[in-house]
Formats: sequence, structure tokens, C-alpha cells
Amino acid sequence: MVVSRRDALKFLGAAGVSSIAIGRPGRLLAQSCAVTPPETIGPYFVDEMLERADVRVDPSDGSVTPGVPLRLVINVLRADDNCAPASGVQVDIWHCDAGGLYSDEAANGTVGRKFLRGYQVTDANGAVTFLTIYPGWYSGRTIHVHFRIRTVDGAATTYDFASQLYFDDAISDAVLSEPPYNARGTRNTTNADDSIYTPATLMTVVSDGSGGYQGSFDVALNGLPAGTATPQATASPTPTASPSVNPTVTPRSRCSGDCNGDGQVSVDELVTLVDTALGGAQPSACPMGLPDDGELDIAFLVDAVGKALNGCG
Repeated sequence: MVVSRRDALKFLGAAGVSSIAIGRPGRLLAQSCAVTPPETIGPYFVDEMLERADVRVDPSDGSVTPGVPLRLVINVLRADDNCAPASGVQVDIWHCDAGGLYSDEAANGTVGRKFLRGYQVTDANGAVTFLTIYPGWYSGRTIHVHFRIRTVDGAATTYDFASQLYFDDAISDAVLSEPPYNARGTRNTTNADDSIYTPATLMTVVSDGSGGYQGSFDVALNGLPAGTATPQATASPTPTASPSVNPTVTPRSRCSGDCNGDGQVSVDELVTLVDTALGGAQPSACPMGLPDDGELDIAFLVDAVGKALNGCG
């Protein structure tokens, strides 16, 4: 290792950490966050109440939706409470398949199918993670993922918000050039041409190094109820195992300091990096966040702080 004790104690100040706040255990937060704008829920929401992380599997027949893997992390924050995490919040996502079709829609000829739909409940860090595929396109819309955020109290919905996430057109073009997407031909709508698109919900998406992508987005909202209840989920009709495709994060070249590959750098992970640099921890303590050569220098540690502040995109 190439970091001295004095350097290690100085690196947080060198990185400008005084400009951030520790809003909850294990994560660094900026002191303010922009409120996420709502967008139309659209015509294709179906409240299937499928609580699951892997939405690629269709529980009606066990089939796996083909497409480029996408690992999607959504963090729900309280914009009116110093960006504190919102735990116990239901987050639904839904989007079309590589051929531009939504499941369980008469207009798409998919009634009874349940692919690419599901919800998760935010954890103590306000986060949910989904395994899905990169969406395809259909006429008149750019590529997008719908999401809906709700809180409930018994049978009553106490908060309801809907919006859409978007993708960089250059990445979308690369995906659409691959099968099974390329069977549809050239899309007719990009971000610039879409009447609903807003750059405020453009998602950070990077390669996962294994032929798929990982995306993350912070949803900051005002007025989330102080106490949220876990919704009662309806189990999938037929439990299915996750398919063999595994779009997980690969080692650290994706994100300096992201020891566990969850797409963000926490306070605990920064402490682990410093401890590793000083010889108090083995490199195995941060298997996915170290340089390939194992050498931790000040520049790398400062970069890790930047990832904690700004995300791993």
C-alpha cells in the first residue's frame, strides 16, 4: 500500500468532505436534493402486486423475457428532510419488452402475461433493486421505464407519485443494434423528439462489464408520510427461480470504493478503504472496490469520496 497514516487522515479534507452531511448510517448525502418531477403514469399500469426483484420472469409460465440485462437501483429520499432515506415505501416499475410490448394488456395481445412488472419495498437506506432488461421501443415514445411510489396505511393509500426514467440515446442506440432489439428496425422517437421526456429523470447507466448495464436514480420527494407501512403483497402464482443471467456489478473499475457492488459508496466503505490502506484490513474486505493492482493512493481515495457524493455513474 502507498498511503501513509498522515495522508489517510488528511484525504477526507482534501476531497472537500465538509460540504456533505451524513444523513444516515452508511451513506454520504449532499445537504440538498432537487425534487423529482412527476410524469404521466401512462396507459399501461397494471397493479399486479408482484413483490419481486427479478421482473424478467413471467410467473404465468416461468419464461424469461429476452433482452440485454439491466440492474436498476432506485433510491427514495425525503427532499424536505435533508434528503433522508424513505424506508418502507412501495416502488413499482413496469416497461415494455424488446419488441415494444407491455404485459397483461389487451392492446398488446398479452393478457394474462406478467413480464417486466413488479414492486419492491425500500430498505433502511431508501433503496430498491430490480433485475430487468433494457427496454425496447414503440412508436411515438423514447425508451423509458415507468415507476410509481406509494405509501399505505392499512387499506388506504397515503401517498402516490408516478414518473418515468430515461436513458442516454447513445447507449440506447448501441442496445437496439443487438438482437433481439434489432429485429424491429430503426426507432422513430429519441429523447429529443419525445413530448414527455425531461432531462431531470435521465438515469445514470453504465456497462456492468458482462454484456449488461446497471442504472441508478435518486427520487427526491416532498410530503412523504413520516410513518410508512409495508404493503401486503400477493405472491406470484408460481414461484420461479431466477434465470442464469446475472447482471451484477463486476469489480471495481466500475466504481472506486464500491466494496459490495451495490452501485453506491457508503461511509462504511470509505472507512474500510482507509483501514485497508493503513493495513488494518485485508483487500478481501473490499472485493469489488479496489484498484486492479491493489495499490491505494490519495487520488484513488479522493475519487471514492467523489463516488460517494455523486454516485457511481
